[in-house]
Amino acid sequence: MSNVFDLDELKLASNVPVVHDVYDLTPDELLLSQEHYESEVRSYPRRLPLAIAKASGALVEDSRGQLFLDCLAGAGTLAMGYNHPEINQAIIDQLHAGLPYQTLDITTPVKDKFIKELMNFLPDEFAKNARIQFCGPSGADAVEAAIKLAKQTTGRNTMAAFHGAYHGMTNGTMAMMGNLNTKARRQGLMADVHFLPFPYSLRCPFGIHGDEGAKQTLRYIERMLNDDESGVQKPAAIIVEPVQGEGGVLPAPAFWLRELRRITHEHGILLIFDEIQCGIGKTGSNFAFEESGITPDILCLSKAVGGGLPMSVLIFDKSIDTWKPGEHTGTFRGNQLAMATGAKALEIIRRDNLVEHAQKAGQYLREGLERIAQYTDCIAEVRGKGLMLGIEICKPDGSKNKFGEPEADPELTIAIQRAALERGLIIEKGGRQGSVLRFLPPLIISYEQLDFAIDTMSKAILATAGPAQIKEPAVADAADWYQHFIHTGKGGADEFEAALNQTTRVLKHVFENTETPYSGMDPQQLKAMINNIDLDNQQMPLDLVIEQTGELIAKNSIMVQHPHCIAHLHTPPLLPAVAAEAFIAALNQSMDSWDQASAATFVEQKVVDWLCELYQLGNQADGVFTSGGTQSNLMGLLLARDWAADTISGHNIQKLGLPDYAGKLRILCSKKSHFTVQKSASLMGLGENAVVTVDTNPDGTIKLASLVNTIETLKNEGLLPFAMVGTAGTTDHGAIDDLTGMADVAKQHNLWLHVDGAYGGALILSRHKTRLHGIEKADSVSVDFHKLFFQPISCGAVLIKDKENFKYLLHHADYLNREDDLLPNLVDKSIATTKRFDALKVLMTMQCVGPQALGAMYDHLLNQTQLVADMVNKSAEFELLADPALSTVLFRYIGNNDESALDGINKQLRIDALVEGKAVLGETVVEGNVALKFTILNPCLTLSDFESLLKEINQVAAQAERKLG
Repeated sequence: MSNVFDLDELKLASNVPVVHDVYDLTPDELLLSQEHYESEVRSYPRRLPLAIAKASGALVEDSRGQLFLDCLAGAGTLAMGYNHPEINQAIIDQLHAGLPYQTLDITTPVKDKFIKELMNFLPDEFAKNARIQFCGPSGADAVEAAIKLAKQTTGRNTMAAFHGAYHGMTNGTMAMMGNLNTKARRQGLMADVHFLPFPYSLRCPFGIHGDEGAKQTLRYIERMLNDDESGVQKPAAIIVEPVQGEGGVLPAPAFWLRELRRITHEHGILLIFDEIQCGIGKTGSNFAFEESGITPDILCLSKAVGGGLPMSVLIFDKSIDTWKPGEHTGTFRGNQLAMATGAKALEIIRRDNLVEHAQKAGQYLREGLERIAQYTDCIAEVRGKGLMLGIEICKPDGSKNKFGEPEADPELTIAIQRAALERGLIIEKGGRQGSVLRFLPPLIISYEQLDFAIDTMSKAILATAGPAQIKEPAVADAADWYQHFIHTGKGGADEFEAALNQTTRVLKHVFENTETPYSGMDPQQLKAMINNIDLDNQQMPLDLVIEQTGELIAKNSIMVQHPHCIAHLHTPPLLPAVAAEAFIAALNQSMDSWDQASAATFVEQKVVDWLCELYQLGNQADGVFTSGGTQSNLMGLLLARDWAADTISGHNIQKLGLPDYAGKLRILCSKKSHFTVQKSASLMGLGENAVVTVDTNPDGTIKLASLVNTIETLKNEGLLPFAMVGTAGTTDHGAIDDLTGMADVAKQHNLWLHVDGAYGGALILSRHKTRLHGIEKADSVSVDFHKLFFQPISCGAVLIKDKENFKYLLHHADYLNREDDLLPNLVDKSIATTKRFDALKVLMTMQCVGPQALGAMYDHLLNQTQLVADMVNKSAEFELLADPALSTVLFRYIGNNDESALDGINKQLRIDALVEGKAVLGETVVEGNVALKFTILNPCLTLSDFESLLKEINQVAAQAERKLG
């Protein structure tokens, strides 16, 4: 996408200004002439003293030959930037077509084309019942028309607007303006206007930050409308900017707009959206209101809708088209040149994906501004949507106003704007006390130009406000340290409560606004942003750290809750388990000795005893919690190794190390068993070659006859098989070995049987638990709760049939688990000293959800997996590669491609789906073919979710085919 469109003689040495020092901004002849002839009402030249000589794209050359990057773009009017060649050509073509410049409201082919382009640009739900009205060429006239239409339709005279609103400078629109200074000398403005609080986290009228403050504004509005003593008559309409521009670049949350729509519906009030400044792609959507999923009754448009030329329109539901002919007119409502350029601009925006570019480029600019905020003291907040962004400037000394908010600094704001201009960057200001610097660049701005804007803003701020003051930490100031800890006693946990409440709000906002399993941010860009975090010199208040963590980390994480996140054995965590994590972290107990984890020790033993009974391991069974399947498998095989040496020769590995016959020890498992069997053998000093893998049946289960033959072969070769691993749920197929048969073989040959139940072990709670028959005969069992027990990572356990075998791990330490201790010490059973209180998650889950409900969830997942497999099997685009055994579906995209191309296409498909944020899919190999994998672990999904997912994969596959030729 090109962002610079050269005009003859325009000095463009590069796509960005090259500023060696600072520009000369003393008034030249043109500026002095303007000052002589023009009224005192002029405004922009006072803050931006330049006379434009030429312009192209996002660049402006002044009468002195100085080049500027324009991030104001005609207050948002020039969406395509200056002199876009196709816009220019549309004007030329229109002039040569023989049509008049303006035609009142008489139609023309140009007008008809514009209307159809605009209707196609609207959300379908709104467009299908919409009517369009052309107004005088200013946005204010569109709002005036909306006021008239609302009043005549409802028969009511009252209007409601918002604090911080800006809708124009006419009698009616100015009455609905929030800025008191601008209308201080105006008398006789439109009566019966009432102002409502707008969501403004930094300066919330209710003193509450974030979404909770926004919810209070809704409560205020709804309470007022339901209060017969409020003194406010029901309004004809409520008018709102989905993103306030002049008010300080304040975006209304999507949920807030949805609730406002509900309230107006319930009260029969018309809802007017003023998208004169924020519409036409600037916010990363065609219209800023689209994110909320609702439609207004009336939409006001101007500025960018005319492609850079004067135009304003109303679009409203046809049910409220109560106009009589000529009730609202304007001579220049038939501006044919603006209709031609407006249609062309909408065509370019759609064709060049400029709305998506605005979303990504806006995020890039926002993150750059947030980085500046980390090393300066004068930025209270960075906010906005897409390429409509603002930074609120506050006193660098950290002073607060009477409401405890950062003190605004309008003088510094002006100084920064001037310093930016001196360095080649044009930006606007606005907001409360004129303390917000605003960015409204054209949609065609490039990343190179954004880098220039970010760098210039950094230089301008450092030149005026200076860098953040580095506060040397006090040598021993306990008062400062106090805030960073949880304390006992009254008030000791206040900071803890505030931090968890804010974290919850931040995560709630992330989850509520998550639409894809991954944000789609380029991985290298994400890496660079994280690497830019300064861990040494930029310590910030906890509330800011939490907010930034939500913005950078949480928003760019893989969302396991999303229906299209279906690659790995990662489940959405259950709420009681998430709540347990807060207890675990805050209590911070290590499960070593009873004097470190009093109640926790008893809880873990309680849960372990329950599990041993659940798996029917017998009265001598015991266990211990681990970090997950890998550690559980290691512990099971470690005990097996030491037991084997003790059994074979009475050798004590714990004291003496490996015996001289260690090189002959062998572990058997299937070729589909988890790689941690080999990893465990390596860690135990036996080496990966000590693991002998046995062939499997077509369904992925171990061949018992081959197992027996292999054992006998190993013995005949003088080797010492001592353990076998049965798998209850292989990673790919979900296959469950014949555990009863393996137990019989183990007994016959005096082998230790370890069952890896990390994936399928949860079946013990379901009506399919008979598939685990034989697990009760195992010597050790791995259980992984962060899989199908829906626990947060990490959480596992190893259970053993005879607790006496834990003696192979026992070691006494005088400081920890003395031999004369009477109270239990769980470190006696663990290879880890420090160990988390993960058993609490299982305890709280069983107390809240219960094993019966969990079992029903598993039954549902198994049934749904079969239905999804059938869906794949019946599709012409996909091929099912194996019958599901548990909850995995193995398949591949085939389309109309040759067999030789399928591996490459499926590999590319998975990568594209991931990095573009469309879907998180698994990849494996089935009988030599690259396979995609659904791992179905979310019981809340429906078949329609999978239909949607397959459609998405099909679209990504088509893209992969094109990419690979």
